[in-house]
Amino acid sequence: MIRNHSAFHEKVTLKYRVYNGLFMGLPFAEVESSGMLLPLFESFCRERLAEGMPPRRIVEGFFAAHAGSGKFPQIVDRLFHFLRLVERQVVLFDAVEDAAFPAVRDLNGPGTLKETVDRVESEGRAAEYLALLEDYRIRVVLTAHPTQFYPDAVLSIITDLAQALQEDNLTRIYEILLQMGGTRFKNAEKPSPLDEARSLLWYLEHIFYPVAPQVHRRVLGNLVTDPRERVRIAPRVELGFWPGGDRDGNPFVTSDLTLEIGALLRRTILSLYLNDLRALAPRLTFAGVAEMVQEIRQRLERTILPASPVPAGEGDLLCVEADGPIYRNADEFAADLDAVLNRITSRHHGLYAEHVEQLLVKVRTFGFHFASMDIRQDSSVHRRLVSEIVPILSPMLDAAPATADYDAASDEERCLLVHQLATLFPLKAGITAALPEGISRDTLRSLEAAAEIQRLNGERGVHRYIISHSMTAADVLEVWLLAQCAGTGGGALKLDIVPLFESIVDLQNAPRIMDRLYRDPIYREHLANRGDTQTIMVGFSDGTKDGGYVTANWEIFRAKQRLTQVARNAGIRVVFFDGRGGPPARGGGNTHLYYRALGREIESREIQLTIQGQTISSKFGTEDVARYNLEQLISAGIENALFTADGPQLAPEDVALLDHLSDRCRAAYMELRRHPDFLPYLEQVTPLRFYGLTNIGSRPTSRNAGAPITLDNLRAIPFVGAWSQMKQNVPGYFGFGSGLEELFAEGEEERLRGLFDRSLFFRTMVENAMQSLSKTNFDLTGFLESHPRFGSFWCRLRDEANRTGAAFARLSEGGLHPAANPSALESIRTREQMILPVVVIQQYALAMLREKQPAEIAAVLEKLVIKSLAPSVNASRNAV
Repeated sequence: MIRNHSAFHEKVTLKYRVYNGLFMGLPFAEVESSGMLLPLFESFCRERLAEGMPPRRIVEGFFAAHAGSGKFPQIVDRLFHFLRLVERQVVLFDAVEDAAFPAVRDLNGPGTLKETVDRVESEGRAAEYLALLEDYRIRVVLTAHPTQFYPDAVLSIITDLAQALQEDNLTRIYEILLQMGGTRFKNAEKPSPLDEARSLLWYLEHIFYPVAPQVHRRVLGNLVTDPRERVRIAPRVELGFWPGGDRDGNPFVTSDLTLEIGALLRRTILSLYLNDLRALAPRLTFAGVAEMVQEIRQRLERTILPASPVPAGEGDLLCVEADGPIYRNADEFAADLDAVLNRITSRHHGLYAEHVEQLLVKVRTFGFHFASMDIRQDSSVHRRLVSEIVPILSPMLDAAPATADYDAASDEERCLLVHQLATLFPLKAGITAALPEGISRDTLRSLEAAAEIQRLNGERGVHRYIISHSMTAADVLEVWLLAQCAGTGGGALKLDIVPLFESIVDLQNAPRIMDRLYRDPIYREHLANRGDTQTIMVGFSDGTKDGGYVTANWEIFRAKQRLTQVARNAGIRVVFFDGRGGPPARGGGNTHLYYRALGREIESREIQLTIQGQTISSKFGTEDVARYNLEQLISAGIENALFTADGPQLAPEDVALLDHLSDRCRAAYMELRRHPDFLPYLEQVTPLRFYGLTNIGSRPTSRNAGAPITLDNLRAIPFVGAWSQMKQNVPGYFGFGSGLEELFAEGEEERLRGLFDRSLFFRTMVENAMQSLSKTNFDLTGFLESHPRFGSFWCRLRDEANRTGAAFARLSEGGLHPAANPSALESIRTREQMILPVVVIQQYALAMLREKQPAEIAAVLEKLVIKSLAPSVNASRNAV
């Protein structure tokens, strides 16, 4: 929660202006030649767009007036200068905002753990709270989705600059600004999945590693005062990691890479533990303790070194070096640290106990795995693989297979065949070698890699397999079959099989599919081996692309309600894992408010969600920011469990009203989506095709690289990003205004206002959509109104934006802007003003490219568009 708007204005807006003035005085050629012109250009763009002037005329007119010529060859260098300057202004504003975070946010206010624990104490519910903690956790999963335009060097600059700003160290600030001015802001080439893993590893090392014990301490507050008791309570934060395991549509992720990244995670966390031990040793000099610490340190050092495995029976391994044993797992390491903590607490007055406690909490949080890798692949890949395996295994069956043509088989026939093949397991030998080289064999090898990572990093190293586009029960059973074929089964599978439901139809079918699986004897036995717990992933991005913003949010909410009931009826505990992006169109926005709005009808003892790209840097870029956002997530689930009244969150009449609203909103969105110019507009007018040319991610923009783009194979990130670059943000609101307007006309306005006032779910959905609207600017593309082909299509977009804004004003009865508090709105306004020259330059280049240009000029214009993408995305902080 923002303390007050004046604090934000003073600590962020005014401070940015001061340091931007310092930046614009740096001794760089670009600053000297273009720095004075940039603010003039920004004002010129704002004024001329308001007058209806198209971006091409704006650019040419400005330079004709201020540089003597508006012709492209004479102004191209200045355009690139402007883009590079704005890129660095965005970094400066990010750093200023991060530095001011503790001053402008109430770190002990609503939504924080301090507020939660205080309420628990005041209501005398400490025992109930501590019991809840035994069965409650959150998991933040870092993904390598291409939504981050900052290279690693720039992320470090933001961190260092924020720290210098907090300390008011002017000399250091000046040095970092000089460093920033000379630093490359673009990757020289596309990052590999290993590069992406190393980039995200920075956050694990520098943010999550130190923050984890801080959060654990605040979870317990003053309810548990003995450090020996505090470390016995398992930490509530877990980390997930997709680089190296997310194979869906990324041909560069292989099983060998999965193993390499698993080893990298293990090596990194053990090295961090060793550094902490070395720092502790000079303090823990007490008789009997110093010797313990020395032995622990030496044993950990041997653990980090390559070891020779020696069989120890029952599949276990006892690794022994010539000079002593190593730690086989994190529990052994934690036990030795626990002994140190007990000794200094009981015999040495607890001196430095808090330091040992912090290290113990880290070990219990991160184990030997640091973060849990997930493996993900599309269901179509599994189906093709099983069709290749069936001819290998069928001759071993006593009876004819349930289907002779697996590719054409129904869901029920595929399930029956899995049951037939299940009688063959465990196999005497794996069948991977019988498959031809390619994606099929490597998919099976990824499961073998998972077993190896579990052996070295522990079970938490990788224990989930996510199935994209899960549409049938057979899609899930196939992964169980593949795990058996890879030899990772035997008895109890150490693998959680996670279906991912994304499209509107799949979300609606999900309860039926899971009910079928819960009644399947093979799958039910598998769940029994996994603690009768089923994780289900839901994807916001593709749901929004498929059915529009309102319907995606509502159908996910309803699917979770139904899936919770189906699981409870079957005696299964369901855990929901949300695939969220940065903007509201991809499940972002005020995320913590969404979880507070779930109520008791939706299982929320575990909150799991993906975090990606610039959302990682904006929500977890510094320790203060990361701790605050983790606390908001933790307290959201606790609030649901402890402080939410029993009974439905929404009355039956509310559900009926939202069903009706969703139908109307979806109809409006689908009318647009089916428009014959929908895809041509994306391809010919927006910068969609340029996303694949940026060096920000290893994954192709389409699931079927090289094939013509369709809405089915187009990934959500470039889809949402293209609309964001146009300042139209269609996926974040389109259809909402039409739906509300229709219900207003039907006499439902008062009921909708009442729902807005009392339902946190509905209010959050409106506020997130309003956040999307607050970042639109149809003046930028107003010239398209007269376009011979796309004019009427553009008018639909603009009219719906206006309609939605007007409907929201009626809904809130003309009250405060529902999207955010005044400080957040000021941040958005400042950032949008900052990047106005960027999007004008982008539209200028796109307009020229739509005309026939000489090859050398077209090549430069394309570079201009590509260069313009980064500042816009980075400034928005949750654009894609």
